[in-house]
Amino acid sequence: MNKLFEPVYFDHSTMFWDYRIRIEKHFKGYYHWHQCCECMLVHEGRGTVVLNRQTYRLRKGMLFFFQPYQLHQVYVEVSPEEPYERSIFYVDPLAVEELLRAFPTRRARFEALCRDRSHPHAYDLKQEGERMEWVFDTYHHAHSTGKGEDVEELTLFFLQFLQHLPDAAFAGNSLANPSKPLRGTRYSERVMSWIEAHYHEKISMDQLAEALHLSNNYISRIFREETGGSISDYITARRIKQACRLLETTDLSVGMIADAIGYDNPSYFIHLFRKVMGVTPLKYRSARNHMRD
Repeated sequence: MNKLFEPVYFDHSTMFWDYRIRIEKHFKGYYHWHQCCECMLVHEGRGTVVLNRQTYRLRKGMLFFFQPYQLHQVYVEVSPEEPYERSIFYVDPLAVEELLRAFPTRRARFEALCRDRSHPHAYDLKQEGERMEWVFDTYHHAHSTGKGEDVEELTLFFLQFLQHLPDAAFAGNSLANPSKPLRGTRYSERVMSWIEAHYHEKISMDQLAEALHLSNNYISRIFREETGGSISDYITARRIKQACRLLETTDLSVGMIADAIGYDNPSYFIHLFRKVMGVTPLKYRSARNHMRD
């Protein structure tokens, strides 16, 4: 498993800009999070995004907004005939809120994007898709001419970006259409919901399969088909994310944290944490405390 926490280094910039990256070879995403906000606009491709224990079909015209420390995964099936092309920007939410200080309504909208955890921020832009493409194209032109960090250009970009998000983006899940029945819950979402309730326990595939009234093989296969990842990777990601939260917000010992997330062997937990985070639990805690200081 790749590192779950992927810090974004801004190097004194307000925004990290990654425009129209085209991928034609194998692309397999993994569960991870960043310390900042991430926004992804899909120009081309098909696949799956896991966000807030829900799965979404990735396709042209979709926009995903990942909040700081929000666990997510992007899985895309690619080939020279069916490439994957997307634009991404990473930004510190406090920096954007400062840019929008003179625009209270837009600032409140951005704060909702960054802090409202009651709804997944996954949007099918539909008729707004071309307008959002224009917003990204316009800012990229400024960025490519060396003006990307100009306060005026950054402020204009975020004002236009927020203007062309659907109104439903600030009042709930924009993928839910009141005129149509909601889609049924996918098996992967049932799996993730069960894991959310039991990840702190010592769990087995037999328990999970019995709870969902499915066979082990079927539930493993359908989860991978719907998300592009394995159940074991998701369990590990969820447990390690909770471990990080406990390391950052409590003084619990490493052994107590291991027990709190379902591992009865502290040595195994330390080994696993180092494997997926790149550092030991205590070094992670020390580094995070240093950053706050």
